[in-house]
Amino acid sequence: MRIKLLLTAVLSVMLVTVFAGCGFFVTGEDLTTEYTGEVVTDSAEETTTEYQGEVVYETEAEENEEPSEEENEEPSEEENQEEVTEKKEVTPAITSGYTANGFEVTVADGITYVGGILIANKSYSLPADYAPGDLLPECQDAFNRMQATAYDEGYVLYNSSGYRSYELQESLYTRYCNNDGKEAADRYSARPGHSEHQTGLAIDLNEISSSFANTAEGKWVAAHCHEYGFILRYPEGKEGITGYMYEPWHIRYVGVDTATAVYNSGLCLEEYLGITSEYQY
Repeated sequence: MRIKLLLTAVLSVMLVTVFAGCGFFVTGEDLTTEYTGEVVTDSAEETTTEYQGEVVYETEAEENEEPSEEENEEPSEEENQEEVTEKKEVTPAITSGYTANGFEVTVADGITYVGGILIANKSYSLPADYAPGDLLPECQDAFNRMQATAYDEGYVLYNSSGYRSYELQESLYTRYCNNDGKEAADRYSARPGHSEHQTGLAIDLNEISSSFANTAEGKWVAAHCHEYGFILRYPEGKEGITGYMYEPWHIRYVGVDTATAVYNSGLCLEEYLGITSEYQY
């Protein structure tokens, strides 16, 4: 019996030695698997994968890494206030006098108003940075209504030229001067800053030609545009007062009340308000 037990003990020691020498050893703390040259080691702290010569390391610390304080830091109240876009202060209108017809003349931010009507003619200019970017809403809405009514009655009206920036007017005027000379250009084109198109309240209709006056649309506009707040800005026979040749295609929005009063008076806008339209240079 003792001899059998002794042989068993010796055999156990030999087996352990053999397995250890072959590289297969297991304990409760580590697990290693060797297979076809690929080694995977798992632990609570690090995972390593070796594949085709590329090694990628991932750790729990990286996966669970908290954002830095700078990333989580909320903007201060002062920073928030700096990001708020400041509203442009509106310059109060200053009364500069009254016209011969009793209309108050006011100026705000370099823009002249006569009787509450924005004026751009040869005597009164607009700042280069006055740029609404398009027809003003009240003008566009009025034109839409007039256009729809005209269409229902069989007339087609369309906007051939509306808002123009200071820069565009400067380019056009320069081209006209080069083509026809300054004196001729001044009869039909405004100098930059003096164009009604820059106000966003003026529209050139249809073909922009003197022949428009004899078309069905031209006659309808002349008789009805005041009902929608528009006037024929440069009437026939008024060039010496408006400063511009007859333009039956050019209408200007001034509101229904003023447009109706101008229409009924038979006067051009300068006559009605009691102002001039003459370049000073």
